[in-house]
This record gives sequence, structure tokens and C-alpha cells, in this order.
Amino acid sequence: MKYPFLLLACSFLAACGGGGSEPLSKDNTAPPVNDSAECGSNFLAQRHFNHQETNIAYWQIEGDAIQTKPQVTFYPNKSSSLAETNYKGTEALCEQVANIFGADVREAWQGAENSAIKPGQQFKYIPQLSISFSLPELASLADWRAKGSPSTMPTKLTKSSLTVWYENSDEQKFLQGDLGTNQKSISLTCDNNEVALQIALSEVDAQLSSNLNPAFCEETRIGNESKTVCLEVKLEQERPLESCQFALTDVFIPDSQGNKTMVKLAAKVKAANDLGVLVVVDSINIE
Repeated sequence: MKYPFLLLACSFLAACGGGGSEPLSKDNTAPPVNDSAECGSNFLAQRHFNHQETNIAYWQIEGDAIQTKPQVTFYPNKSSSLAETNYKGTEALCEQVANIFGADVREAWQGAENSAIKPGQQFKYIPQLSISFSLPELASLADWRAKGSPSTMPTKLTKSSLTVWYENSDEQKFLQGDLGTNQKSISLTCDNNEVALQIALSEVDAQLSSNLNPAFCEETRIGNESKTVCLEVKLEQERPLESCQFALTDVFIPDSQGNKTMVKLAAKVKAANDLGVLVVVDSINIE
């Protein structure tokens, strides 16, 4: 199966909180701004995201804020080798951005030991772009049938986020702190919002059905067996994005000690028919 080729042209414009090479602590306490540095007007870094994952979503009992949403996630895996940067300077934060978005290299862990890694062991950075879409505008299973039981319905992009993970030599991804202190929401706007969701009735087990909205489920009998079926949705398209962008947004940039620095970045996203994702960082300015 082929996946979309996504071009993420990022402009790193300012580092905030860290001031320069001085990162946030593990609890995200920002040290004072005390210096400045320039990464150069020709800064360039690019990295291939060659893996795409999508999920299956259901209507749940809980409120909309914590509903499972149809989602697509892009990140590089072990076979991703396209990564390069033209940055040759010594400014720590510029070099760190170049390493994350322009190098597929391993570093030695210098932070505290945790369940995923020990000091001195090798790791690399795995940036991840996640994009969520709204559930179809349906009130119930009966409403879906009243509309002719459509197999597809349109959806809109509702949420996007950028996260930089660590990955150990066993290909286990991990973070320092919880996801909320590493993941940053980005406001992604697209020229073409015509994205379709595939909708179908699917059998679910008792554990899952207990968390789902009964208005979107029903019991069926096949012989002497009773089964629960519920409406499920997933992205229909292999290429859910075409031309998108987001404005300056704070993103966490981690280092080998487990610290994080917040950096402002903006990006353009362009999908094509090739496999994977290419992230191109074309400018960075630290203030």
C-alpha cells in the first residue's frame, strides 16, 4: 500500500523560554533569557517520515472533548534514511533542531535512568505529526439509516499536533514526562478540506461496547448467538491532506539529557503521491 508524500516546510523563527542553548528543565520551568544566537539565513534541514498510521473511531458515551476521533499519524521508522542538513554552526539549539529534523543519527542518553533507557545507551529522535478529524454529523444509528446508510461521509480537520519522541535501540518510543508536556497543538489550515470517512457497522466485543454510545449500536442474533454491532468510522483516503499550513506555534524540542526547549515554528504541508513524509526546515532564528 502506498502512503502520501507529505512536505512539511517549517520555519523556525524564535526560541522562547530557553533563550539560547539553555533548555527548559524536565518540569518545563523556563530559565531566564540571557543571550541570543542566529542559525543563519540559509538554514536547511529535512527528514523523511515514511510511516503512516490510521485508527478506527466510534461514538462513545463520554462527552465530545474526550471522544475518539478519526486520526492519521506520520513519523519516521527504522527504514527511513533520507535526512540531511546544511547547518555547520555550534549554537546548541540550532544544532539540536538540525539533529531532530535533519539527521537520522543516534546519540548517547545522558539523562536519568528510566524504564526505557539507561545512561550511555543509544537513542534517536522521532518527530511525529498527528491529525484528527471530526466524526460524521449523525445523531444515531437510526439517523444513519434514515440518510440511506451511506458508506462514506465528509469530515473536517479538527485538531493537529506535533510531538518529538525518543526511540531506544529496541525501537521503543518514550518521552520525559507525560504526553501533555511534550505534545503541542498546531492550528493546521488546508486549501482543500474535502476529506471523506468510511462508515460501516462492525461487531464489537463486550468490553468495547460498554464504553460506546448505545444510540449507535444494536444487538443482532445469528442462530443462538447474540452479537453487538456499532457504527465505526475511519479515513477512506490514503492521502487525507493536500496543501496545508500552520502559523507560528510553540513546539517542544528535547535533548539527550531529557530537557526540553520551546521553539516557535511555522510550517507548510503538501501531499503528493509518493510514499512517506518529508519535513523541510528552511529558516530558524533564535532570540
